[in-house]
Amino acid sequence: MSNPFSEIKELLPFEAVFSLSAITSVTSEAISRLSSEEKRELELCKNLKRQREFVTSRITLKEMSQKIGDSPYFKIRKDELGQPFGKTSSQKFFVSIAHTDDYVLCGLAGAHPLGVDLEPVDRTVPTKLRPRITHPKENDLANEIPLIRLWTIKEAYIKLRGQGLRMNMNEVQITRESDRMFAKINNDKRAKICSFRLKNNWLAVAFYH
Repeated sequence: MSNPFSEIKELLPFEAVFSLSAITSVTSEAISRLSSEEKRELELCKNLKRQREFVTSRITLKEMSQKIGDSPYFKIRKDELGQPFGKTSSQKFFVSIAHTDDYVLCGLAGAHPLGVDLEPVDRTVPTKLRPRITHPKENDLANEIPLIRLWTIKEAYIKLRGQGLRMNMNEVQITRESDRMFAKINNDKRAKICSFRLKNNWLAVAFYH
């Protein structure tokens, strides 16, 4: 897959943009690209790792907003649950963010929610965590794909639902449709999750279809 994001956008029933960016340093030039509100939020980040993640995600989203128009007015806000969303002078955007020590993955869409996640391919998941990740009816799937890949698929779906820590991974049953496409049906609402490998990471993008 030479450009996995292009393939994902062909599958989506709505417009969206995605970006996988290397974590940047917290420099004066990077900070200058933040809004006043973002600079205040950056000051609340207690460690350098979190600061770098924050700066990278905000700059990445600003660059992505240039593809949707109205970019000078694009701002990142948080709802009452602390979930980020994008806003311009005339429109609200759904935002999903995930990160590792080296990369930040961002998804941005207009009228439709989405969820993204990523983890390093070589990250080891302790065997004792398998019951917390897998649904009782997923044994075959869990044997077919790496457990860390299944983790990203479920995490992207949970972000799509907006459930956060209120939903356990082992409550989510995933079915496999193809090498890169998985699905989850919940209350007659069908969710699809595209899962692929890029830059030595497992990436997952979840959306309703």
